[in-house]
Amino acid sequence: MQKSAGEESLSSREQTFDLKIYYEDVDCTGVVYHANYVKYLERARWEYFEDRLMSILDYNERGYWFMVHKIQMAFHSPAKLGDLLVVRTWIENASQYTVAAKQIIARKSASRDYLVTATVTFVVVDRDGRVLEIPPEFHSL
Repeated sequence: MQKSAGEESLSSREQTFDLKIYYEDVDCTGVVYHANYVKYLERARWEYFEDRLMSILDYNERGYWFMVHKIQMAFHSPAKLGDLLVVRTWIENASQYTVAAKQIIARKSASRDYLVTATVTFVVVDRDGRVLEIPPEFHSL
């Protein structure tokens, strides 16, 4: 029996993205500089789109550009030089004009020990910056 979208497990809706913390990522104390987490979240969302939908570049060719509207982040514990991390990403909800992606960053060795939790809400605009309706395929995620 096939599961409905509401019964689908989170693990089947999420995508993981692995990364390693290099010297360029950390401050003088050896912990990740807070702004770098935003870059990690962005990279993971890019990979999520490419794996689940199509590449961002393909969306651009169709006349869609993605813009972050709001980021809510909570920092729970710092990542450190040499850490191996995993970013978990899934679409929490999509409305007519916004999509909310949930993302969690954790150490790969302790994936339930969250370092950062985030909700990134984005919109789609045309080349002139006018807000467009979210492409229909996002609603199936």
